[in-house]
Amino acid sequence: MKLRLIQTFLLFTTSVMIAQLETGFGGGNSYAGATVYSLSSRINNETNNSDLVDLSTIEGSPYETDLFMLGKASNKLTKKSQPNYIRYNVYNDVIELKENLNDTKIIGLIKSLNIYAIVNNKEYHYEIYSDDNSKTNEGYFILISKGVNSNLYLKKSQEFKDKVKAKDAYHNDSPATFENSEAYYIKKGRILHPLTKSKKEFLKQFPEKESELKKYMKAEKINLKSEKDVVKLFKYYDSIL
Repeated sequence: MKLRLIQTFLLFTTSVMIAQLETGFGGGNSYAGATVYSLSSRINNETNNSDLVDLSTIEGSPYETDLFMLGKASNKLTKKSQPNYIRYNVYNDVIELKENLNDTKIIGLIKSLNIYAIVNNKEYHYEIYSDDNSKTNEGYFILISKGVNSNLYLKKSQEFKDKVKAKDAYHNDSPATFENSEAYYIKKGRILHPLTKSKKEFLKQFPEKESELKKYMKAEKINLKSEKDVVKLFKYYDSIL
């Protein structure tokens, strides 16, 4: 199926804010669930054929899980929640919702710091983050561990790699793919900061607690590539703040 750039329209409900997503493809207003908005730099709000992407030829999925699962969207200010069927569009960093599984209309949870989604025992929070301490961005993060003084999050990201034509008849084309990556972030105050997977660089990120963390990491044989160990280390760090 060929799909075009999606436009977003904002709506408001009593408990959460949502964004209705419309394809405009073929003159209709229904949302195509497999759509990936703004896919690659080739799409620039133009209407020529360079905007079209055939998702059936792409390896991987833009979604964390293709299926919608029952969850809820919650408003931190009003403390209200409403049930929805939910899936996370990793590529576009969008929480997609359905009121019921048979509903053909899909809506998107608005990107607000006060609104989050819960599905499959995971909380998806829209947060402010900084990767280089010079500028900030916003995006969805999965809450991994909540501490007294700080929180630990996981950021899932995707990069779209376009197909590569074979250089000659002796080689095959390389298909387009969605490449996944993950990174841990810690939140102290309002802003999230990434955690490096290098032990040496990790300790430099926490100079005020470097000695304690170094001893703990050595004693517990912490592997920063293991989520279990990262959570364990985070809980220790939060306890000594």
